[in-house]
Amino acid sequence: MNYFTVDILTPEKIVAEGIPAESLLIPSVRGQINVLPNHTHIINELATGVLTVFGGADDPDVDYSVSGGICKVLNDKVIVMTHIAEKNTEIDLERAERALEHAQEKLNSGEPLSDAKVEQYRNKAERAQIRIQLAKTNQ
Repeated sequence: MNYFTVDILTPEKIVAEGIPAESLLIPSVRGQINVLPNHTHIINELATGVLTVFGGADDPDVDYSVSGGICKVLNDKVIVMTHIAEKNTEIDLERAERALEHAQEKLNSGEPLSDAKVEQYRNKAERAQIRIQLAKTNQ
């Protein structure tokens, strides 16, 4: 089986480097992209969602929560540069639930919010829901 490698980077740290993959599911703003070996070269904008690295027979499949950024597929390498990324096994479920609760409270508070603040809290709620989903499937 042909493999390629995946790097996941945030402004703060290298989340993963050189992960062998036989396929990769990427959440993009235009829908999910399935990357296979010898995929055409692309650069795409990421959406908030689950990025899944399928490792094949010898390497486990791994899910990451990602939020925004870009993804570059070039030859046998995929580089994901995202604002926030968290491996499914490293998600703090209680923290994610608190974040969701806080975002929902702000959205439902009735206090006047600018369009930018509404969008910010919606993004936080969406990100928290993804993290909760991943944390619960990992239990």
